[in-house]
Amino acid sequence: MTMDQSAVKEIKESQTTAELAAVIDRAKLSTPAMAAPVDFQMINLEKYLQGRTRYRGEMETASLEDFEKYCMDFGNENSKCFVDPESMTAKTIFNLGTTQEPGHADFTAKLRLIKTAEFKALLQLNGDRCTQKSMAEFMEDYAENIICYSADGEAIPTSKAIAAVRRLTIESSRKEDHAVDDFKSSRSALENIEARSEEVLPAGFKFECTPYNGLEARSFDLRLSILTGGEAPRLTARIKRLEAIQEAMGRELQMHLSSMLVQSQMKTYIGGFAA
Repeated sequence: MTMDQSAVKEIKESQTTAELAAVIDRAKLSTPAMAAPVDFQMINLEKYLQGRTRYRGEMETASLEDFEKYCMDFGNENSKCFVDPESMTAKTIFNLGTTQEPGHADFTAKLRLIKTAEFKALLQLNGDRCTQKSMAEFMEDYAENIICYSADGEAIPTSKAIAAVRRLTIESSRKEDHAVDDFKSSRSALENIEARSEEVLPAGFKFECTPYNGLEARSFDLRLSILTGGEAPRLTARIKRLEAIQEAMGRELQMHLSSMLVQSQMKTYIGGFAA
């Protein structure tokens, strides 16, 4: 009596399934698994249990305080926190484990700080070519945050600085020099355009605000320039040493988290981690 190919295949699958089941049973896996005769794939049965076999997932928040509380609740010496100063984010991996006993690295918490309204407005202003009206309105809207100063470094009342921006006078003068010799002639022209105001024009201003909730307030120094090449004057304000300030804010976040999470024996690092 001969058997067809399908019967032989089923017998082989049955034998192999029994052998795999014995191997899995001896391994004593923490997550239940079984070998099914479907191309002999491993099937995770966790979804059929009443609960998970271990705690995992990602918590995400914009609150520095809540991020710290969550890390304190679940962190330990095998947890690590990574801070990205450029994006002002932080990520804690609670079950990273060690090099000898690595974890699954799938139980995490992520912090993404949100810029305050004042800091957003300041970054939008930075480098923008504003009309007199828009610059004056910005200074009026954030008068409480602004301290204006002259070219000599003396403080100027904000109200007078705004009046100076609103009443600009553009003065233009042109000077030409002509020289004629026996074998050559030359001509040069110099045009001088100057912006003036009845009030003292500010050379710049300091903008004080809290850039991110949970961090310290900072003073941003801006240089104010007047562009006179077009039909109407334009004003531009640029933040001095902005990249250095952003690096300092990233270090502040890292030091803040490091001092708070040291109680749970968790270490913090500047950088990122991909499992």
